[in-house]
Amino acid sequence: MIRWIKAGGAGILAAGVCLGAAAWSDARELAGRRAELQREARLIASLVAARMQGGLEKHLTAMRQMANLYASSRRVGEGQFRSYAANTLKLNPACLNIAYVDPALRIQRSYPLEAARWRPVFDARSHPPGYETVVRADRARKPMLSPPMQLFGGTWGFVLAVPVVSGNRLLGSLVGACRGQEYFDSLVPREVNERYEQVVLDAGTPIFMSNLLGSSDSPVAPVSEKFVIGGAGWEVRVGPQEHVVRDRLTAGRPVFWAMAWLFSVTFGALAGGAALWAVGMSNRLQTQRAALVEARTRLDGAQEQLIQAEKMTALGDLVAGVAHEINNPLTGIVGYTQLLIQRKLPPSVHRHLETISAEGQRIVKIVRNLLSFARKHAPEKRLIDLNEVVEKTLELKAYHLRSNQIKVVEELAPRLPKTLLDFHQMQQVLINLLNNAEQAMVESGRGHTIRLATVVVEGHIQLRVSDDGPGIAAEILERVLEPFFTTKKEGEGTGLGLSLCNGIVQEHGGRIRVESPPGEGATFIVELPIQQKAASIDPILKPSAPKTVEPLRVLVVDDETDVQEFLTELLGLGGHRVDTASDVPEAIAKIAAGAHDLIIVDLKMPNGTGRDIYAAVLELRPRLARRLIFITGQATGDDMADFLAKTGNELVLKPFNAGEIEDAMARAARN
Repeated sequence: MIRWIKAGGAGILAAGVCLGAAAWSDARELAGRRAELQREARLIASLVAARMQGGLEKHLTAMRQMANLYASSRRVGEGQFRSYAANTLKLNPACLNIAYVDPALRIQRSYPLEAARWRPVFDARSHPPGYETVVRADRARKPMLSPPMQLFGGTWGFVLAVPVVSGNRLLGSLVGACRGQEYFDSLVPREVNERYEQVVLDAGTPIFMSNLLGSSDSPVAPVSEKFVIGGAGWEVRVGPQEHVVRDRLTAGRPVFWAMAWLFSVTFGALAGGAALWAVGMSNRLQTQRAALVEARTRLDGAQEQLIQAEKMTALGDLVAGVAHEINNPLTGIVGYTQLLIQRKLPPSVHRHLETISAEGQRIVKIVRNLLSFARKHAPEKRLIDLNEVVEKTLELKAYHLRSNQIKVVEELAPRLPKTLLDFHQMQQVLINLLNNAEQAMVESGRGHTIRLATVVVEGHIQLRVSDDGPGIAAEILERVLEPFFTTKKEGEGTGLGLSLCNGIVQEHGGRIRVESPPGEGATFIVELPIQQKAASIDPILKPSAPKTVEPLRVLVVDDETDVQEFLTELLGLGGHRVDTASDVPEAIAKIAAGAHDLIIVDLKMPNGTGRDIYAAVLELRPRLARRLIFITGQATGDDMADFLAKTGNELVLKPFNAGEIEDAMARAARN
């Protein structure tokens, strides 16, 4: 007997634990569902309030335009009044009519022609709200909305009064009346009315209602949104309808409790397992919710990646176009500078020309760096001492840093091993890092020292750029290298500088790290591997050939006059006879004459492309096709790269120098 009593007690206790766990899980689920309903009601209240305010503002604007017509015209005819009134009423179908009244509140015009209906509005004894609204608008010289009032026919609505003022003189008022419920129904979507109850109040008095909000003991309290317009305070209260609350809170609960009682009563001795089942069900619900949140997070992340990809595609197209426009005139600058350097000129002039040439090459590298960032072109590397990059860059920045009273401390490691680097790309990285440090200190007024250090650490070369400025906030530290991320004001930064640096360093097999301890400024650490042998030969590079000695008859096809003239002068110095063409039709006509040994043609021109000329040469003079050299100032896409690979023709990128053209001609002349 005692054993059975103990067994029964254990069963009852286990069943009680099971039912308690079920009740706890049920209460937690109900709380979550109520919170979801409350959030939905808050969103609907904001939507209804925004639409109410926007609709009233639109109607108020239309009435103001009519008032401006009266104020700016000596006399407004009946036809003009009806036309403006009809257009205004179309904007708000719930409005009944519009009247123009004089300062004595006598109706002068009404549309539609039912002026008798307006008389109660201005009767101070029987309808004081409408009368007082017009009087308040006239006194304040600004639009006023009435509180809720009973219109003709017993419906409830409101009155909008807009004074007509010319200078300081009151000419009268425009008055419009709107049915409250119809106006409200025109703004609120039908599906919202079916699921939610709304009350719109003015000064605490209901003016519109969609059903009537439930009792005050509803498990989901209504949500309120307020706004002010036309001198009147408006409030929108929204709460889910009773059937929505009932369906949401009771969904699945009968089945849940039936299962709980079944496990508790039938399997008393195993009721602990039923409790575990209830807890397991709760955990599954939480797991599903967590999975939903994770899926939404992944979706948001994928969307952000898609947006960034679209931005990068747009950036690539923009950079390609800019490169084409810059490289064409830059070809003339670089080319003519090199021609001048070859002449006998005073040493000082030679130095200036060499400076112009070097800076021109720097511009070329900057443009190609942008193309490399947007199109992932491989850098041009050679063995360089990173300290040399630092020294040369500081020479460029020295004056600017001194003018901002910024001190530079160099801690460069002696006998730093050389490594494969693109000098101009690494110089661009260092310039960007120095500019960022300088701007941070100047704009914040804090800090005045930049430290540059190089050191070898575990087979890598580190370049550390440190400042004692304001530093970087911890919450954005991980994002500073992202494309388009910037802390500057709109219009002052693109968010591409550091991401460009990061792309260049990654193409060199390295990485950039950022450290910013609180109160100690910021440090950017560039880590580069020590590489002293190229992994492979760049397939784009072609073997050198001896310079062409035999004079050739050369046709230059380019729509840029400066490029034509530069190539004409350059090739003329080598004894070549040069003919020119500015577009595809002119070039094809000259090729058909058969008087050329070699053709130099721009890939991109207004009336056709270099590929069109190549096709014409194959048809007219097939043996000359291998002696066709392409030049371009724009990045080549995959399609063009495939075309060049199939033809095997030479490609020279603008801006080019004399040596590049001569080498390409020498190789082409051997075909």
